[in-house]
Amino acid sequence: MSLAIQALLASLATLFGGWLVVRFLQGRASTMRLISGVAAGYLLSAALARIIPESLEQGGEGTAYWVLGGFLLVHVMEHGITSHFHYGEETHLEGGPMTGIMALVGLSLHSFMDGLALAAAVHTGSNLGLFMFMALLLHRIPEGATISSIFLVRGFGRRGALLASAGLAVATLLGAMSQSALHLSPAPVLALAGGLVIYVASSDLLPQVQKERGWKSTLALLTGFGMFLITALIAPHQHGG
Repeated sequence: MSLAIQALLASLATLFGGWLVVRFLQGRASTMRLISGVAAGYLLSAALARIIPESLEQGGEGTAYWVLGGFLLVHVMEHGITSHFHYGEETHLEGGPMTGIMALVGLSLHSFMDGLALAAAVHTGSNLGLFMFMALLLHRIPEGATISSIFLVRGFGRRGALLASAGLAVATLLGAMSQSALHLSPAPVLALAGGLVIYVASSDLLPQVQKERGWKSTLALLTGFGMFLITALIAPHQHGG
């Protein structure tokens, strides 16, 4: 599957998440949390078992510092640019429309990095692109749902909510197209992506699914782990050629 098709599908996943909120999931926080749990399980598995090891293989031990940079960068984008942000259903009314706009700016930068990471993974020549694509496909859905939920609560209406998720989709496409144009080395981009993925999974998605009581949160997380293991069996690690 070409990079263009993968980037397009990942972008459509963002729109799908936004559409789900507009049509079905508003007021159904439990379903959104379980989706986040599945995404968290897969993202953590992919980052720790494939993305970060591949970045170190490509760039050496010093590349690990880029992982730390990616972790910190996502925190700044989500909580430095906007004063109030969390994944999942938005229920806070304070802040007004500008809070929604700032959340869109922060998540657009995040989405751009996702696109860069997908392109870098594909350009390694290994099958890491498949794992990155699956990771993006899963976490773009809750991200699209998040921005749509924020925009609905901030009074932008259904059309505004869908347009916001479309903005994130476009940012992902632009990131995927920019990796080659900017002549970026895959190793640091993958390391940044590893930090990004760990942050999103552990700080954004896991706290959401952990609000679910009983066995459902664990089952959602294990489902994500299982999806990664199946992908790893289908596409075992191979070195880029």
